[in-house]
This record gives sequence, structure tokens and C-alpha cells, in this order.
Amino acid sequence: MILGPSLGHLGSIVGSRPWLWITLSLFIGIASFTTLIIKPPKKEFGFDTGYTTSDAPSIREMKAQRDFFTGGKKGTPWYQALFFEPRNNEKSMHKGREYDEMKQFYRTVKNMIIRYDETLEKNITYYDLCGSTCDLNELLFTTVTMSFWSGLTYPIASIFGYESNIGKHFYEIETSETGEFLSAKKAMLVYMAFYETKHVKADLKLYEELMQNAVDVHNANKDNSVIVTLHGERGMSIAVEAGMKHAFNYLGFGVLLSLFVLFGVLFFFSRLFCQFTIFRIVFLWIVAIIAPILSFITSFAIYNFFGYSITPLIIFTPFLALIHGYYTVIMLTHTWLSDSELRRDSRDEHLLEVFATCMPSLIVTASPAIALLLCSVYPIENYGAVSILLGLIMTFDIVFAIFFFSPFMLIICPTQDFSPLPTNSKKIVKTTLKSVENMRDYYCNYVDKSLLVEIVAVAGIIALLIIPVYKGCTSVEGNLDYRQLLKQDSNRNHGVHLMSDVVWPTWFSIMFFVNKPPNFSNVREYGRFKSMMAEIDAIENKLPNNTDMVWINDFCRFTNSKPTDDALNMTRFKSFIEDAIYKSWKDGVKFIFLNDTHPVITSMLHIVSFEKTTSLADKAKLFEKCRAVTNKYPEFKTTPFDTEIGFADIILQVPLVVAVIPLVGTVAMFIVSTIIIGNLSVAVLNFIAVCILYASTIGTVSLYDVTINPFNAAFFLIIAALAPSCTTHYCYYYQQAMRIKLRAKKVDRMNEMLRKCFFPCIASVICSIAVFVPTMFCHINIFESVAFTNNVFCLLGIVIAFFVQVMLNMLPDMFTGTHWFCSPQS
Repeated sequence: MILGPSLGHLGSIVGSRPWLWITLSLFIGIASFTTLIIKPPKKEFGFDTGYTTSDAPSIREMKAQRDFFTGGKKGTPWYQALFFEPRNNEKSMHKGREYDEMKQFYRTVKNMIIRYDETLEKNITYYDLCGSTCDLNELLFTTVTMSFWSGLTYPIASIFGYESNIGKHFYEIETSETGEFLSAKKAMLVYMAFYETKHVKADLKLYEELMQNAVDVHNANKDNSVIVTLHGERGMSIAVEAGMKHAFNYLGFGVLLSLFVLFGVLFFFSRLFCQFTIFRIVFLWIVAIIAPILSFITSFAIYNFFGYSITPLIIFTPFLALIHGYYTVIMLTHTWLSDSELRRDSRDEHLLEVFATCMPSLIVTASPAIALLLCSVYPIENYGAVSILLGLIMTFDIVFAIFFFSPFMLIICPTQDFSPLPTNSKKIVKTTLKSVENMRDYYCNYVDKSLLVEIVAVAGIIALLIIPVYKGCTSVEGNLDYRQLLKQDSNRNHGVHLMSDVVWPTWFSIMFFVNKPPNFSNVREYGRFKSMMAEIDAIENKLPNNTDMVWINDFCRFTNSKPTDDALNMTRFKSFIEDAIYKSWKDGVKFIFLNDTHPVITSMLHIVSFEKTTSLADKAKLFEKCRAVTNKYPEFKTTPFDTEIGFADIILQVPLVVAVIPLVGTVAMFIVSTIIIGNLSVAVLNFIAVCILYASTIGTVSLYDVTINPFNAAFFLIIAALAPSCTTHYCYYYQQAMRIKLRAKKVDRMNEMLRKCFFPCIASVICSIAVFVPTMFCHINIFESVAFTNNVFCLLGIVIAFFVQVMLNMLPDMFTGTHWFCSPQS
């Protein structure tokens, strides 16, 4: 009640000059829209930067990989993979016509002309772009060519005393008891390059497009014996964009559905209170739609003014403006209409009473905006940016509700002025309202007297704490399956399936870049290095160390020694690295010679493989285990790497985001509610209810295998911001009833509370559900999970609001009275 008089005075000011505030609001909205046209926002849909802390290990690890392959030059990595499957399931990819066709197709697309460069006066091919990574697959073809005499074994092929790792190229294999390679149903070839300029990037993008055309032509020819699948960045980007557009169509239908529901709510209020005509309902409905639009445009203009970009995180932020706007305008409309039969001196006095009655509660529900704005300093840049946008949206929802919607409501739905003379007219009997009041009386009396209701409420709270909050929240994890972003009929699903369900579980390789290798001739230094590799070998699901790809294994074969020896005879390194077979290791080990017999290994690559890796979450956990080992041996400056190690760090850090920022927002709400409500017990109950609502929502959806990722993380922040709207009004109006009537009974306080906020809260929840109902059927998993999360949140909000009502009734009056902590009882 502290802000009640001040906010009431604000209502009087707005009501006295409604057209002035409407004009000013429209001017701000139009000016904001104009700035967006003059300075269009930047778009950054990649995940290269801004999604991890500045000291995330992956930043250093990606730099190590780039420096190793580019010699310290700047560059951005580019990857793609070709998968081959025999048309005839009885055939194998490692021999015969299928293998020959794979090899021929690989050679053809590798040498295809990308474009003609007029400056260089030559045709540009993949060889002009790939640098030191051009021959990634050549060892496979060399091995198969040389195996005509002895045959192939899997995963290590021994050819004339040399050993070659072919396991990373073949999948769904069959071998004999002796290890003879019998069959492989799938094969994979990989491409890698680094680009420094947008021209090279454009060439690589064009190369992928040309390669996709070649794949389509090849697959269309039924005489070819293999089916080729291209898995690359360009194709995935196009497929993801198509999935997004498809889902946005459903979101658009949801918005339209919610607008019709909003119209139904306004119509219901008009019938309930026997107020305005259908034309007035339509006008008020249009204004209620415009208010959140103005809020989002103004917020986004400020967001853009400070240089923030459009990222995947903000795709759901307009729905905060819409849903929070619903909560605000519905509460204002209901409060305006519920007391409209009380005659005032003027219409601005009525708005004064409306603001004094409901605006303090609305301020509390919008108070997470304070924390969201403060979270601009959050150490992960893009989450700090989206927090600012969410905070601005909640702030301007209230601003435009006050200065735009309220004056329009005053004009469209005028109230009766005070009449000094008594009239003989009979009081209009509002049949619908009377029926509602009778049901409310019955409900309040039942809740007040029923022990069963109290038991159900307490048991329900305990159940929420045990199942969703404890079991659910402890199982929350960050993860992303790229198929969650694709339409079900997208031809990119198969490529993701092959990579995620076939390659990773069978043969997932991690590159260890040793940036300061030991002196392999030194017993102590080499011993420490062997200890590090032994710990890596001990990591769960590590494949046998004979599958490791490292120059040391081949060097020991060349010198008839063992990797487990105390030291290595490095005087023979020069003859080893210049050997016709082993010279390919020049791409995997960097060295200089002090003289002919004394090499210095300056950096090296050690590739280790694992199995049973089935998701990005598994990758992230595996990277953490590898980092734990390499951090114990800092002298070698070893960094693990995989193409998705950056995204793995994003996955690891995102659960903390949806815990810390909402916690800060809830604490801010608690502080504000304590001040405004003026009673500690009621504020604490509201705080606990909001925490349980948010935690149980996350816990419940996690029990249904909904994971957290950068695409839905912002939506979790949105429901955290909306959570106070589900319970705060009940707490505020229950405590306010004691201030209106000092000795009000509990049943009367509950009745007054429900009179003022039950219909607005339920109507707002229904509108919120309607926004995402169509999206539940869009068949884009990410958006379906968001819709499911919203529905769970809304339903739990209704349940917890009921528990709050019962708990308020259970608390002694002395703790819910007009004093801050304990009110004296007469």
C-alpha cells in the first residue's frame, strides 16, 4: 500500500489529460520505429562468440587447432562430410564397385571448378582453399590400394608392416573372429579448410552448393551403386531457416488465437459487469493489441541503439511483450469495470482509484525487470543482452499500460459521474455477476472451513518439492540435437542421423594438441607425458590405444621400439619423417632440427577415439574429463579439440544462466514486494511460491526430456519473469483487504481477494496458453518443447495460485495484518 496513493495520483494526472498521454505514447512508438528503419539492427545467428564466458576453455582450444593447421595465422574453420551407403544392402562400402564409385566421386568433386578468378586468371578448385588439410582422406585410399595382397583388418589395417587406422571411415561393420574386415554399410569422408576473408568463405559456400548439386545428380541416377549424403554448414543453415519459418507460421496462428481469446475475455467482462457495447469492446480490444506492440518496438529500438544484435536468443522475446501485456491490460480493465458502478466526481478520479487499487500489484509483477536490466553485466555477453531486452519489455509494458492503454480505456469506457440528488431508479440486478458472487462465497467458505483442502494444499506443495523441484531439477542438462531444429521431412535429417547416431557412438575422435611437447629423449619428461596419456586411456569408453593416431606409434614401429620405453631414440627421427610412408606425419607434428640428429618437437597432434558418445551433452561431459587430465600436466600445454567443442561449452554453461538470472530476478521481486505489500510474511510466501513455480516448471519439463539450449534458454528467462504474475495479485489483495477493513475475517479477505484478481489471473493464463497452442503441432522439436514448457508453466501457475490462497488462509491474522511483521490482535 506504500505506492498506492502515489500511483493513484499518477492515475489522476493521466485521466485529466488522456489525449496528451496518448499522443506522447504514439510519438515515442513512431520515433522508435523510425530509428529502426534509419539504423537497421545487426544480425548474428552464429554461435562463434557471445555464448560463453570470455575465459571458456574452448576459446583457447579452438585457437590451438587454428594455430596448428594455419601456422599461427587467423582463420575460421570450415567442415563438411560425405557419407556413402550401398544401394544394395548386401554390398559393402570397403570393396568392389561401391568402393570404386565412392573413390571416383570423391576425386571428381574434389577437382571440380568452383569459379574462374579473373585476377589470378585461373580456375579455383578445392585445392586452392584447403591449405594443409587437402589430403585428409588420402591415407584411406592408399591403404586400400596396398591391401590387395594381404586384405584389410578393422579398425587397424596392417600393410607390409605398416599400420593404418581406417576405423574412422567405415561404420556398421562386420568382422571375422580374426579381425578380417568383412563388410561396412556406411563410409565417411571429411573435408576441412580455414578461411580468413569473406571471399574464401563465399568460395567454400559455393563449393558446398556445387557439391550438393553433384550429389543430387549422382543419387538421381539409379544405375549408380551408392547413395551419397552431404552434411555441411550451408545445407544445415538452409534447413534450419526453413524449420524456423515453418514454426513461425504456427506461432503466428497462436498469436491470432490469443487475440481472439483476448476479445472473448473483454466480451465476458462486459457481460459480467453489464458494461459497454460491442463497438466499445472492439475499440478497447484494438488498443489492448497496440499497447504490447508499442512496448516491444520501443524496447527493441533502445536495445538496437546500444549496439546489440539480433541473435537466436531473442526470437521469443516478442511473446514476453504480448503475454505480459495481456496480464497488465486485463487486470486494468477488470479493475476499471468491477468498480464502475460506484459514482465518482470525475472520470480521472475513477482512474485514480483504479491505479491505487491494482497498480502496486502490477509494479511488483514487473519488478524482475530491475534485475534483468542489472544482469546486463552477466559474464556471457548475449545472455546479458537478452536480459536487457527482457527488462526493457517488462518496463515499457507497464509504461504503455499507464500512458496509452489507461487513457484510451477511460475514453472508450466512461464511468458514471457523481449525482448529488437521490434517484428512485431501481438498482440493476446483474444476474451473471450475482451467480459468480454466490459461487465465490461458497468456495471461500469451503476453503476456510475444510481441513481436507489444507491437507491437499500441503501435500501438493510437498509433492512439487520432491518430484519436479528435486528430481526434475537435478536431472536438468544442456543439450541440443540438430534435428530439433529441422522439419520432419527435411532431407538434412539423414545427415544429422548419420553423424549423431552412427559416427559418434562408434568412433568419436578428440584431437589433443600438445603445444609444448616433452623432450622424448629425456626419461623424466617422457615419463610425465606417458602418465598423461595413460590417464586419458583410462577415461570411460576410450577405444584401445592402438587406435590412437599419433606419430609416436609409427615411430616406434619404424625403430623397432615400444611407446612404453623409458625414452625414445630421437636420433632416427629425421629418417622416419622422410620415409615414403611416414612422411604424411609432417601434417601431424611440427619440428625443427638443431642438427641432423637432434630434432626439437615444437607441437604435435594426438588423436584419441571414444565410443558410446550419443549427444552433444555426452561430448561436453567427455571434454570436461579430458580437460581434467590435461590440466594436471600444465607443462605440456595440451588442449583437447573437436569441431563442436565451442558448442559443448555453450551447452555446459547454459544451465547456470537459467538459474542465476531468474534467481536475481526473484530476489528483486521479493525486495520490491516486501516494500509495496508492507508485510514480511505475505512477501515471503509470495517469494517461495514464485521460486517453486519456476523450479517445478523446469523440473517437470526436464522429466519429459526437455533440455536447455541457446534456442530455448531465453524462454526460460521469460517464464521466470512472468512467474510473479501468477501469485502476486492473490497475496497483495489478500493483505490489502485487511487495510480496507481492519477486522475483516479470513473468509471475507479471501472473498475480496478473489473478487479483484481471480478472473483477471485466469483470463491472462488462458490467453498465454493460447499463444502457443498451435505451436505444439508444428513438428519442430525446439518449438514444441517451448510450447510444452509454456503450458506446464501456466497449469502449474494455476495450481500453485490455489495453494497460495489456502496458505494465506492458514496463516494467523497476526502475520498477515497491516504491520510489517506481527500485527497486534484485539
